[in-house]
Amino acid sequence: MTSVTAIIDSRAPQKAIDTMRKYCNVFLFHSENSTYDAIACHPDVFLFQGIDSLIVAPNNPQNCIDLLQTKNCNYIFGETAIGSDLRNSTPYNCIETEKNLFHKVGFTDSQIVKTVVKPMVALPQAYTRCSMFALNENAFITSDKGIEKALLQNGFSCFYCDPQGIVLPPYNHGFIGGCMGMWDKRLFVIGSLNHLKDGNKMREFINAQNLELVELYDGQLYDGGGIFFL
Repeated sequence: MTSVTAIIDSRAPQKAIDTMRKYCNVFLFHSENSTYDAIACHPDVFLFQGIDSLIVAPNNPQNCIDLLQTKNCNYIFGETAIGSDLRNSTPYNCIETEKNLFHKVGFTDSQIVKTVVKPMVALPQAYTRCSMFALNENAFITSDKGIEKALLQNGFSCFYCDPQGIVLPPYNHGFIGGCMGMWDKRLFVIGSLNHLKDGNKMREFINAQNLELVELYDGQLYDGGGIFFL
């Protein structure tokens, strides 16, 4: 078995978790009494994984901190504790590529701002990592029209995904970034693109980036706050 560990929502469909275990070790992420229930098990709310940095909320679940220490991960604590409002549930929900940091201006944890010294691409959505995924430094998938507009205006390639059909109880739908994680040129998705309106076109967009698509089970896409690999 590989030494790689996938951090995934503990409430993700069991079939998806079982399939993930065929590729690597799995850590089931779960928090209590930190934020509202829908995102309480979402790694992308508590963790920022950049190109060369791993910054975690000070109230990250202790068993997750234990995992990072066991794996000798080089991580630092951010300065914002996760809470239940927009301002304090989004500070780590940003994306770094080789050239840029993507987030809504004013919502990023100050430790990330100090650590990632790159031009920020300002987006209108503070739940950035929930709402978009970077396939590489130039190609993105998003389920947010405002993000799509901002990316295109900045010269990036972007595929817009209609979020209808993405599961995030108790809401009408979830967000595409929360369904995805990438490791070793494989794009893992919690669910099947067959359930999306433009699923086949998304497959073509992903294939054009020379990535292997791994759909973890054949049901609807599940927004679990992304999959993070250590």
